[in-house]
Amino acid sequence: MAKPKPRHITLDGQPMVALTPREYAALLAMRRQLGALGSRLRVVRQTLKTTSDLLSALVDALEAEHLTGRGTAAEAGRPVTVLLSSAPDLLARAQRVAGKGRDRAGRRRRR
Repeated sequence: MAKPKPRHITLDGQPMVALTPREYAALLAMRRQLGALGSRLRVVRQTLKTTSDLLSALVDALEAEHLTGRGTAAEAGRPVTVLLSSAPDLLARAQRVAGKGRDRAGRRRRR
C-alpha cells in the first residue's frame, strides 16, 4: 500500500498540512506512545547510573581490600559487605526496569 501524499494548504498565509480525522488520531496515539517511551528511558538511564555507581564503588572497595588485606575499604568509604548487600536489590530493580528480554527470533521470552 502506497503512502498517501501529504495535502499542503495555506491558511492565513501560513503553509500547513491537512490531516484527516483518522490521521490526526494516529498522530496523537503515536505522540502518547513516544511520551511513555521517553519516560521509561529516563527510568532506565537512572537505574543504569545507579548500577554503574554501585559497581564502581564495589570495584574500588575490592581493590582496596586486596591491597590492604582487610574486610573493609577505607578508600572507598563503605565496607564491602554493605556494597554486596545492596547489590541484589539493585539487580532485581534493574531486571524489572529492563523488562522481559527477547529471544533470537525476536519474540518476548516468558518468565
